[in-house]
Amino acid sequence: MNWFRQERDKLRQLPRRQRLTYIWDYYRLWILGLVALVVISAYMIGNFIHANRDNQIYVVYANTFTDLGENSDFWEGYVSFSGADTSKENVIFDDENYFDMSKSSVTRNYYYEKVVVLIDSETMDAIVFETENLALLGQSGRLMDLNDERTRALMEKYADRLITVTHEDEDGTSREIPVGFDISDSRLVTEEGAYSGECALGISASAQHIDAVEQLLDYLLQGA
Repeated sequence: MNWFRQERDKLRQLPRRQRLTYIWDYYRLWILGLVALVVISAYMIGNFIHANRDNQIYVVYANTFTDLGENSDFWEGYVSFSGADTSKENVIFDDENYFDMSKSSVTRNYYYEKVVVLIDSETMDAIVFETENLALLGQSGRLMDLNDERTRALMEKYADRLITVTHEDEDGTSREIPVGFDISDSRLVTEEGAYSGECALGISASAQHIDAVEQLLDYLLQGA
């Protein structure tokens, strides 16, 4: 307490500019440490709150620099359209992912590995990508075959938008498998400018919220 009083009295005697200089010179480490503590605490509290809620949907938007994440106009629009209660469930639009499936080095790309983990852990529900990249990801087997019973009705609903890849069976027979939907005329292109050309949406092979993915497609293609 004596030290505190001495410092207080010392500061009172200094002009304003010198007072600020003194505080910064002698206490900047404490100030920076306190700021860091507040930021880290807020981050951890936010993560704790999100981690203790189920996801309504988790979507990866690859190779875009447009803000599509939480609290963006695009995110808010989907929340309103879907009726999601974000006080009870998470709507996660992950828009920080950059990789090219046509590159042989993609398996060493952090973002690609992250997407693989999200798929394998049954976290990711859908991914939006340039059409060619999406087809290559579908070729790898990480996207749902839309002939699946869970997505058949959705496939029929948007039958004119199917993106297919060629699969060769063990007996050598080739067949076309639908792995995504063409959304090149969606609001992501026409309103958000998130993609400048062709883009498509694919559903994770381990998606847990297919009904929400259908809501997302309806939102994206509203008025298209």
